[in-house]
Amino acid sequence: MLMLALGDSITYGYGATTPEHSFAKLLQKQFAKNVRATLHVQAKPGWTSRQLNRSLRELPACIFDEAEIVTLMIGGNDLLKAAPFLLTGSADRIAQVCERSREEIEEIVECANRSYNTFALATLYNPFPNFGLAEQITNQYNDMLRAVAARNGLVLVESQKSFRGREHDYVENYRNGLFRDIRLFRNPIHPTDAGHHALYQAFYRALQRARARERAKAQRRRLNRQTRRA
Repeated sequence: MLMLALGDSITYGYGATTPEHSFAKLLQKQFAKNVRATLHVQAKPGWTSRQLNRSLRELPACIFDEAEIVTLMIGGNDLLKAAPFLLTGSADRIAQVCERSREEIEEIVECANRSYNTFALATLYNPFPNFGLAEQITNQYNDMLRAVAARNGLVLVESQKSFRGREHDYVENYRNGLFRDIRLFRNPIHPTDAGHHALYQAFYRALQRARARERAKAQRRRLNRQTRRA
């Protein structure tokens, strides 16, 4: 089984003390308990949804065709790079950033999604929970992600809910939960080992529920065919 992990620095493994503690690697190891599971990570620190989308053109089609599980967590850099505009609190500017990201993410889904794979899309957690505007922006962005997941029949992974109230444990270099905590180095953004583990658990639970539903549907189809033949 091939697992394709798409994203930015979080999927790449930033914040984890070793690559083995990244959420993508933890997922692979969990699935490898039952089947031979390999992992391809298409992620780099600093990538926006547009950069990730463009990078997919470099991948051979067989990666997408053979992937049974696809994970996607992207958008944090879209928001960070647009911060000078978003911090004005303009609803129109927030909507514009969300729309630009949506177009890129829809293209990513179109490229990587297959009728036979299980595709999980994660919402973003907010590393600045005590800054009201960051909450507003993150919520609006996540509403866009939820709409993309619903429209394309994807598995939704609510990382925002997994991190809620645990940011001091789950976010590396967490200070006060305020945007002014941003520094040139050691920014409070990436998950700690505990945060990566929480992401792994959220992805795994959501994927397992979705795969169980698919197995149940397949079983019902088999039973229906047998009943018709009888």
